[in-house]
Amino acid sequence: MTAMKSLHEHLASLEHTDPKRTAISVHDDTGDITEEISRAQLRARVEATAAHLHRKGLRAGDRVALALGNSADLLILSWAAWSVGIATVPLDMKRDTEELRAYKIRTSGAAHVASAETFPTREAASADVLWMPDLSHDALILFTSGTTAYPKGARLTLGNLVVNAEGIIAWLGITQDDCFLVELPLHHINSTTFCLASLVAGARIALPPRYSNSHFWKHAAGSGATLTSVVPSIIFDQLRRTEEFDAVRDRLALNRIQLGSAPVVVSDALAFIRKFSIPLHQGYGQTETALRVTGVPMDLTPDLYQKLVAENSIGTPMPWAEVEITDVEGHILGEGEQGELVVNGPAVMQGYIGDEPAFRNGYFLTGDIGYWKEIDDRRFFFLIGRAKEIIIKGGVNISPVAVENALKKISADIEQAYVIGVADERYGEDIGAVVVWKDAANPPAALRRLKLALLLGHKALRTYETPKYLISVHAEELPMTSTGKVQRITIKKNFGNTLEPVDELMQSEEFRFVVISPQSPLTEASRALYNHCWQPIIKSGREYKKYLNEYVTLGAVKGDGTLAGQISFSYADKKITCVSICSAAFAPKPVPAVQETPDAEFVRNYLLAGNDSVMNFHRALGAELVEVIPQGRPEDKSSLGYTMLLRYPLAETIALAGPASHQLIQAVRIIASDCGIAMYAFSRPGGLAAYLARAS
Repeated sequence: MTAMKSLHEHLASLEHTDPKRTAISVHDDTGDITEEISRAQLRARVEATAAHLHRKGLRAGDRVALALGNSADLLILSWAAWSVGIATVPLDMKRDTEELRAYKIRTSGAAHVASAETFPTREAASADVLWMPDLSHDALILFTSGTTAYPKGARLTLGNLVVNAEGIIAWLGITQDDCFLVELPLHHINSTTFCLASLVAGARIALPPRYSNSHFWKHAAGSGATLTSVVPSIIFDQLRRTEEFDAVRDRLALNRIQLGSAPVVVSDALAFIRKFSIPLHQGYGQTETALRVTGVPMDLTPDLYQKLVAENSIGTPMPWAEVEITDVEGHILGEGEQGELVVNGPAVMQGYIGDEPAFRNGYFLTGDIGYWKEIDDRRFFFLIGRAKEIIIKGGVNISPVAVENALKKISADIEQAYVIGVADERYGEDIGAVVVWKDAANPPAALRRLKLALLLGHKALRTYETPKYLISVHAEELPMTSTGKVQRITIKKNFGNTLEPVDELMQSEEFRFVVISPQSPLTEASRALYNHCWQPIIKSGREYKKYLNEYVTLGAVKGDGTLAGQISFSYADKKITCVSICSAAFAPKPVPAVQETPDAEFVRNYLLAGNDSVMNFHRALGAELVEVIPQGRPEDKSSLGYTMLLRYPLAETIALAGPASHQLIQAVRIIASDCGIAMYAFSRPGGLAAYLARAS
């Protein structure tokens, strides 16, 4: 099954091969080495630590909780415990509450808590220690960050861990000439298994104090690391750290990075590869599988590699893993069919503490939804999302990750986006998005731009995938695990009730400004208002729904839900053009008959002289007359068929104040300003017929 038969024997073999070779190097924040532990010293410290555990009364089958941060001591304590059959229970010293720590200790049955204060500084080895002759015993009780009140404890044997470690060695080609840089917490399965893989391969392990956004490249250069394993949030962080990269690029030996443990943002991965010329190899797995189940191979052609990164493939199965896609009844599905990803093989855990169900037909149920397709005679797997996170809208499965990637294509202002399901009376669930904006963005303007783009439709998103709700938050408000993985379930809990509708673009003290679509509950009220203001130019229900599809209609909605006014505009050719404005306060007047229609020059002078109330309304709000158009609306008798084209200049500050008609114009001006485009309006000189009748 594995090449390594005993952890203690392997440590002895490493020492015998090259006793002075560095096994672990400890680094400060700048990447400089503060301590080096040779293979000989490592074996001696593991044996001394095992003796310490023995003197504490701990024996094979016992469990010890680890209350330490990232350190060489934590690795040595773990390997010492595993070598004598004691299982470790890592605690998250940064994020675990006292209650949660107590729960992990109690539930795991840990007989002792090891901390920095209780760790032996110098102790001699003991002949009484019994070394485990194989890998079959429990080695790790690791609590997963679950969606229930308390996490579940996964039981992993040393054999599980070593099988996965050897799979990673084969996948990434790790040798004793490599140096693995630890950037993730050692209480997490990622760093735990990668450090074990490095030990099995005889590679050096470099330990900085912790991950640092600003010191990542210093850590890499100072340690001489050739390999590291990161989560997507680190990739995102470093995209803005080009100065730090440039400062050390000549000293960097880093030639491959493993990426995983959270959904990967494709645009960030591609940008990282382009910017730094360091390949990212996505891997997939879980705590319950001792880490990696699949990985993007290293033997791909450059074109295929780029294609698979762009398609967000999680790669091909590890040599040990039997991976399938199944339906809800456990039937194995074929190529391209979507279902739950299930795993069988010697790296899969023994089960959860308490024996919570986790298997079906011998396969571990990952809870992830995906599919596979054959490329070059190999099965490549692709994830859609977590089963518990998949949004089922009207019976259609929607991937949060796919929508998130699309949102980043639609808005360059988005730094992070997380999509969640929101309860909906019609569909059961609809789509909500929590957005963090880039530092340079103006959040209110960016949010309005995104909403408008979604309402108008975008090729990156199909209609049924378009979020119905949005909210802007600060990055520090996102609930995250210690490895930088954002917890979607907690996002839903924290923000699900505060999301605002996409069709609500802004608010004033008096009104909510809502886009009215053919499906809106305001549609009929909107049509009635249109027909009231534009009689005798009225529209039937079918005609008006077509009109709402052709133009963006923004309604001013009062607190009681009634419509105080509305404005319709087109958004094309880098300009906004208003075609209609209606106010519920408008009172139609009889239109007098006029025998002779004046020419356009007369109408222009009439407007500029301030004789028309409609023109004066627009002029008071900042509009300038561009053109007078004869027969623009022949049916409109009040204007004798004339329309006027007006232009509103861009303005930096626009206040929403005054009656509904004023605020509607101001709202559209704000949208035009957000988008940095010109705003025009077609309107009617509505007092022209009455003026001529009075003059005659």
